Amino acid sequence: MAELERWKGKVALVTGGTSGIGEKIARDLAGIGMKVAVTGRRAERLEALAKELKAGGGEMLPLPGDMRKEEDILSFFPAIRDAWGTVDVLVNNAGMGKMSTLAEGKTEDWRETLDVNVLAVSIAIREALKEMEGKEDAQIINISTIYAYRPQVPNFPYYQASKFAIQAMTGTLRAELHAKGSKIKVAMISPGMTATEFRGVATGGKLVYEDYFKDFHPLMPADVSQAALYILATPAYVQVQDVLLSPMGQGL
Repeated sequence: MAELERWKGKVALVTGGTSGIGEKIARDLAGIGMKVAVTGRRAERLEALAKELKAGGGEMLPLPGDMRKEEDILSFFPAIRDAWGTVDVLVNNAGMGKMSTLAEGKTEDWRETLDVNVLAVSIAIREALKEMEGKEDAQIINISTIYAYRPQVPNFPYYQASKFAIQAMTGTLRAELHAKGSKIKVAMISPGMTATEFRGVATGGKLVYEDYFKDFHPLMPADVSQAALYILATPAYVQVQDVLLSPMGQGL
């Protein structure tokens, strides 16, 4: 899209980019000519992705790290500055959830979910804002879920609660920036069921892709990435607030 030309050569940070939605967004941002820094705990996957993108003419900076550790998140930004300069786009994609009921769940599972899905996102936003201050064109995109609006999935109360928190934080941040007269835009993408590794990891392998999508076709990571590209393609005066996506047949 011609509207995306203005991002060529600009710098994006994508968290949680070793698979699924994050990986696809990183690929697509590199594809429009952005310099893309990508975080993840699986260093070997980051290196493989960086090598592949470089072979295709793209630029990627692999940033191995754990979003549960503030020191890791803080280390990403000086690494990006040393390589390319300040961040223009932040995509908060890293997230997790565990099958854990309120009646019988483990406190450590709840705490880990909040650490990754809420606190880590907050830290990344705070640090990115320092990089984006004064920019005429900058964008933050938070990846949430349709269940932030419709918490209907049993056994995942803290995952859904954490995404409610992201919804509240996104709106509050938008209001904060507006009050300051900032031109930084803030959007959220809330997809329904998507074909990623999430459910297998969240259930410890008890539920995998095939268990969920017997009766309808799920969203694909490319569908969510297209929403991110749409947000970036809008003119600087357009504030996309939230994009809700669900597959036909999900029943929400």
